[in-house]
Amino acid sequence: MKQDTVTEIRQEPGTVILAGAGCGGRELLTLQVLDLIRRADVIVYDDLISQDILDIDTDAEWIYAGKRKGLHSMTQEEINELLISLAQTHALVLRLKGGDPFVFGRGREEMRAVREAGICCQSAPGITSAIAVPERFDIPVTDRIHASSFTVITASRKSQGKPFGADAGWVAHQPGTLVILMGLSRLPEIVEELIRAGKDPRTPTAVISSAEISHSEMVRGELSEITGKAAALQPPIILIGDVVKEARLPQDMAEKEKPQRFTVWTTFTDDLTARVRRRLPDTIRLIPVLEAAHERVESAKPRDLETDWIVLTSRRGAGFFLEDLKKQKLDLRKLPKIAVVGKATAEVLEEAGLYPDLVPETAETPELVRELKRAAEPGSRILLLRAREADHEMETALETDFRVMRKDLYDIRYSSRDLKRLPGPDLMAFASRSAVRAWKEPVPCPVLCISDITASQVHQDHPEASVLLADEISAAGLAETIIGLSQAESAVPEPGSAR
Repeated sequence: MKQDTVTEIRQEPGTVILAGAGCGGRELLTLQVLDLIRRADVIVYDDLISQDILDIDTDAEWIYAGKRKGLHSMTQEEINELLISLAQTHALVLRLKGGDPFVFGRGREEMRAVREAGICCQSAPGITSAIAVPERFDIPVTDRIHASSFTVITASRKSQGKPFGADAGWVAHQPGTLVILMGLSRLPEIVEELIRAGKDPRTPTAVISSAEISHSEMVRGELSEITGKAAALQPPIILIGDVVKEARLPQDMAEKEKPQRFTVWTTFTDDLTARVRRRLPDTIRLIPVLEAAHERVESAKPRDLETDWIVLTSRRGAGFFLEDLKKQKLDLRKLPKIAVVGKATAEVLEEAGLYPDLVPETAETPELVRELKRAAEPGSRILLLRAREADHEMETALETDFRVMRKDLYDIRYSSRDLKRLPGPDLMAFASRSAVRAWKEPVPCPVLCISDITASQVHQDHPEASVLLADEISAAGLAETIIGLSQAESAVPEPGSAR
């Protein structure tokens, strides 16, 4: 969530736009939809929206309303009511749906509900997987020789317990190419039902494993044998027809035609992810695997200014501190000296016109402790403004020379994403000890850490991991190290080694 929700009712309701996010991340996002994402006040998004789209720089509030295998975060009626409610308090409400909003989605239902509520509702098309994903394997849905038409149908219906219900005969005898979406685990039933209804068992058939181009795999064969060949795949897209004959199999693709992607699973905050991503080429993709929610615990009060030093150890903490100064109208002229852990934290204060008195060259808490012991008078009162989950090593080290107080401004709650839906990583990256502690899964590849402190936690929790250190404790240092590793994957050590 990137901004506070507007709560006051507008005199005139806003506009709701139903938009298609396509099926290939940013690469297949239309310029119109990209502009809408950047201009929207709030975005209600579905499950099949790529992470690189969710990471687009926007001030909009993101609200998840996805559905997966019958597990719905909201019912359709609740989504309709949400869109209507949001339009009362926001100028531009974007309903972002995978593919195209009117291809086997409920776009028309949502548009009807919004318009019946007297609210303007428009649509912005997206690129549907029914056409785009087969093209990755050189499969045209129409061809002057093999097919002058194509039929797109969903197999997700449960009429009479069969994929096509009473329409199986009609489906089996459609001319041209048959494109079946949302087949999921029903491939054996689909094949059996079509052959029983009269479809030639020798018809060329392809099964594609993902509705998103960058993650898709394909197998090909005759209709009667395709179930066995595709046993290891989950087939959202099934193509049946002669156009499949000339499909280019994955193993036949020239390496130069396939972009070499270097995938990094990150546990960064949204802010750090954005700063690192801006420095990376398109061939490197960052995929956040931990989602962090920050909850306020305490606030800075006027009496907290009655100290000699205030110490801030994170950008998030600096931001909350500035919020408290503004909300409580604390007098900036009465601020004590301020020490921050590094340049990135200092930047947050400097944007508000506050310039820290102490910024160590190395952005690590041990270095901040050493600098404070040189800069502050013995016996000084020092207030640490931190996250609740931060350890007590820093205050213990300072208590030998100073009177130390601590106030926890916020708490971090981590949750892990569904890793089964993500492409495998070439590298994992951690930028905090708390993120390492929150990671409960095995480490599947070498690990990049922003600092020695983070690396020590990885060694403690995952002794089997190969650990590398960023060239510099900063977003730039992380980015440069990732670029170097992507350019020479042989630089990544084998398991058991470390740098």
